Amino acid sequence: MSLMPKHLPKTAVLLKRNAQKPSRQTPLRQWCFFASLTIALLSGCQPAPTPSPTVTPTATPTPTTATTIKDKAPEGILERVKARGKLICGVNGKLSGFSYVDEKGVWSGLDVDYCQAIAAAVLGDAKAVEFKPLLAKDRFTAIQSGEIDVLMRNTTHTLTRDVATNISFAPTTFFDGQGVMLRIGAKPTESKTSSPSPTDPTSPSPSPTTSASPTPSPSSPSADKDSSKTDKQTPKTSEELAIALKELTDKKICVETGINATNLESTFKEANIAIESIILPDLDEVLKTYAKGDCEAISSEKSQLAAWRSKLPRPADHKILDLSLSREPLSPALVGNDDRWRDVVTWIIYATFYADELGINMNNYTIFRDTKNPEVARFLGTSESLGIELGLAPDWTTQILKQVGNYSDIYNRNLAPLDIPRGLNRTWKQGGLLYSMPFR
Repeated sequence: MSLMPKHLPKTAVLLKRNAQKPSRQTPLRQWCFFASLTIALLSGCQPAPTPSPTVTPTATPTPTTATTIKDKAPEGILERVKARGKLICGVNGKLSGFSYVDEKGVWSGLDVDYCQAIAAAVLGDAKAVEFKPLLAKDRFTAIQSGEIDVLMRNTTHTLTRDVATNISFAPTTFFDGQGVMLRIGAKPTESKTSSPSPTDPTSPSPSPTTSASPTPSPSSPSADKDSSKTDKQTPKTSEELAIALKELTDKKICVETGINATNLESTFKEANIAIESIILPDLDEVLKTYAKGDCEAISSEKSQLAAWRSKLPRPADHKILDLSLSREPLSPALVGNDDRWRDVVTWIIYATFYADELGINMNNYTIFRDTKNPEVARFLGTSESLGIELGLAPDWTTQILKQVGNYSDIYNRNLAPLDIPRGLNRTWKQGGLLYSMPFR
């Protein structure tokens, strides 16, 4: 019920209604109020505090900072070898045919020659090598720690080694296999017993800084001089295996504990041939026991058997059977985090394979300098500088051939005298496994 008297004039009623309507000035006043409030708040804000030293700066690095970071960047092994002026190569040091140092401090062997081939390609001087003898147990640690630049120490390339932390491999330089050596001569008497062990303390101590240039070998065409010799692999059937191992029936065979002992026992079990295996803790004890006549045969890699036989008093009294019980691809090992260095070592090895395939060796390489064969010219660096892609001089392959030679030169100089058949270590054109990737 309205309290307004009914008798009020019409004008008064209109004024009251107008008073209840919103004023047209209200929005303007509200806007002014909020604008004033905003200005007051903004004028009362303080500047942002200066970041404390613990806050990571986001400013663009100055030229000085960038230079410092660049200077601290790790250098590759190739640059380190060039700056040092020599290659540090890990080797065995006491295995004839592969890496051995004589009483005059002269180094020789297939592994030694490959160390020198790397030095010839990288430094232009095959003599710029420091040979570092290593025990088998220390060889991978020496790579991982940077103690050596490359390992050339009769090392088998296997899956578990390939996936090991910071380890990688270059192409295989010798395809080996576990074999058996049988005594076919008289059993040694006690007075004639001598130890030809490569780890015998009476052996000359390796000098890690002494090096010798390879002696030029006779002209070595692609077909090497021992091509008539065979290198049979493990027979495919039990009957074939039994025939191949027949002369070992009931013999005492010395073998090192581990994979060699496992291979030996499983092979003879498959052939159903009875033997007595004498398992010893290391290769040194294996050879000493065999040299004394306490076992009639010995099992190890055939390359080692050939090297040891050459040191026995009467090498002709010992026969290495013509079969392999395992596959042992001996390969150079490298640090796993330097792709460029692995490329360099890989293509140096391929160069020795490819030169062998082309028939270019250390005695005839000069006659190929003016060749019109584009493939040969590219390989020798007379038409294209493939070496620059690797960080090497344009004539890097010529330096290898001039100072070390191709694979046949290396093989004939070091392994042929030990009467080791070339076998799988021929080029692919001769039915072997040596195969180079294309030089282009």
